[in-house]
Amino acid sequence: MGSTALLTDRYELTMLDAALRSGVASRPAVFEVFARALPPGRRYGVFAGLGRLLPAIERFRFGAEELAFLEREQVVSARTLSFLESYRYSGSIDAYAEGECYFPGSPVLTIEASFGEAVLLETLVLSVVNFDSAVAAAASRMVGAAAGRPIIEMGARRTHETAAVAAARAAFLGGFASTASLEAGRAYGIPTTGTAAHAFVLAHDSERAAFTAQLEAMGLETTLLVDTYDTAAAIRTAVELARERGASGPGAIRLDSGDLVSEARAARGLLDDLGANRTRIVITSDLDEYSIEALAGAAVDAYGVGTRLVTGSGAPTAAFVYKLVAVGAEGGSLRAVEKRSAFKRSLGDRKVAVRVIDGEGIARVELVVPEGTGVTDPGLPAGWRVRPLQSRVMSEGRPGPLPSLEDSREHHRASLGELGEGALELAPGEAFLPTRYAGGPLLAGPSASMTEAGVAALAADAPLGGPTALLVVDLQRDFCEGGSLAVDGGDEVAARVAELIRRGGRRYGAVLATRDWHVDPGPHFARPGEAPDYLTSWPVHCVAGSAGAELHPLLDGEAFDAVFDKGAEAAAYSGFEGRDREGTLLASYLAEHRIARIDLCGLTADYCVRATALDACELGIEVRVLLPLTAGVATETTEAALAQMAESGAELWGDEMAGSDRLRPLEPSAEDR
Repeated sequence: MGSTALLTDRYELTMLDAALRSGVASRPAVFEVFARALPPGRRYGVFAGLGRLLPAIERFRFGAEELAFLEREQVVSARTLSFLESYRYSGSIDAYAEGECYFPGSPVLTIEASFGEAVLLETLVLSVVNFDSAVAAAASRMVGAAAGRPIIEMGARRTHETAAVAAARAAFLGGFASTASLEAGRAYGIPTTGTAAHAFVLAHDSERAAFTAQLEAMGLETTLLVDTYDTAAAIRTAVELARERGASGPGAIRLDSGDLVSEARAARGLLDDLGANRTRIVITSDLDEYSIEALAGAAVDAYGVGTRLVTGSGAPTAAFVYKLVAVGAEGGSLRAVEKRSAFKRSLGDRKVAVRVIDGEGIARVELVVPEGTGVTDPGLPAGWRVRPLQSRVMSEGRPGPLPSLEDSREHHRASLGELGEGALELAPGEAFLPTRYAGGPLLAGPSASMTEAGVAALAADAPLGGPTALLVVDLQRDFCEGGSLAVDGGDEVAARVAELIRRGGRRYGAVLATRDWHVDPGPHFARPGEAPDYLTSWPVHCVAGSAGAELHPLLDGEAFDAVFDKGAEAAAYSGFEGRDREGTLLASYLAEHRIARIDLCGLTADYCVRATALDACELGIEVRVLLPLTAGVATETTEAALAQMAESGAELWGDEMAGSDRLRPLEPSAEDR
């Protein structure tokens, strides 16, 4: 294949054009390739395509034909054409090993070069690793469902001719036994297999004549397709012809239609009745991991998979993105940069990925840390270890030696085995390993002190994006010290919440807040001259539009994705009674954004936090109440509220509560003093 330079999007060249004008093109830059989430229902991904990608980057050259096209279409300026004429990628690439299982947020590729060099590679990189990794993951799941029975890759007729060869390679890496693609066999040494289609049977005067010709040409071990007309009659004919040639039956029969489970059972029964016990049964026909699993109880010996492997229905995109995480600043240092838009956040800085392995050899967590953070001695339990996930695969634009496809296939087996049997479950679920982003200790339990280190531990423990939101309840001026309805510890909660958002907010799928937002006068307030009973009537507080209703000053400028106001005309304690400025209820917002879990904090534990947690549990939303980032009005009511939340299914995280005498606050360490 020739140049790969135009296997790209126009905007990459127009960005380069503008970057050359501004001077940014020459700045050092770091891009990372990662997935924000796995495809729905998947428990793990499989990184694939590196063996195709590195040669494609080497061929990323702008020759006379490519430059003439860009000039003719006026895509870039003459200055940029001159830059492209001598373009050669000269940077480095660190990568996962092919076949490695991956999880959200972990960088499978790190590309480091000048901005102008690296920005051009986005589409090429993503097109290769997204397709190959999607096919490899689908193949791996199918192999798991097959439980040792071999699978043949047969997808060439269902996708682009070049993609078909890439798919065969990725499927073999994922555990398939062979392919029908001759080009994949030639290019990658994959075993090839194949016999005949229905057209071959239909072209002969009879099924007997077709089977006879095939047996004569291909031998007794061939696979006969028996469901063109009448399956039972075809099986009898196949066995009869094999016996005439000295065998108990043909090597195999293939079923390609009908109710595959019942057809396979009937075929096995008939073959056994005819004495063809050694004849194998091969099943094809739009199989995926679920139909393969359904055939587990049938006497099937092998499968052929095509459509559901190479098309979107069976191999959804791996959802990798290519994001700038650091760029050169004045003085030559790298400056971390990150995207902060809702649900598409990226984590800034050049990072290192390791996997934490327990004493039994089972993976426990994916750890992603800024480069330079020590992870060699992280204080793990005895016998535990960390396994680095990336290695240098390209230096100064030259690829290093890569393992063979067979070696990558074995690496995948080992990586998958490291996850344990639960990873092979086909029932929809979240990523099998959690991904943690941390700059501190690897393991942080709920007993961590809420000093700066404690907040850092909580930030590191926050889930990465996706289905979890941080929900800050009523952290408003009137509820904090100096406000009209102040709670002891309100300012402390605000400081801790602000620190959590600063350190770990980007790890959530959304950062949300609720506010009391009352009209005055209103039924929630005690009448003028009357004392509030603090059950049905309250002092005037959080009046809509007033300074007291605003979020705590420490939260000013924090990027909340949405704020939900409640209680305008009546008492409202639960955040699920609130609406955002578009009029959307909190429950609807969570559903629309596919958020299934919330980390809950704020004011107060015995009223609005409690009511919000109980409503969330009733709606089937998983709740974790962050006790150190919460305060209560009184010990007795707080104790009762915590018990009620726990009984309803909420998880209580932490062992101290701000501003509460319920639990003794932990003493600060000498370092913190």
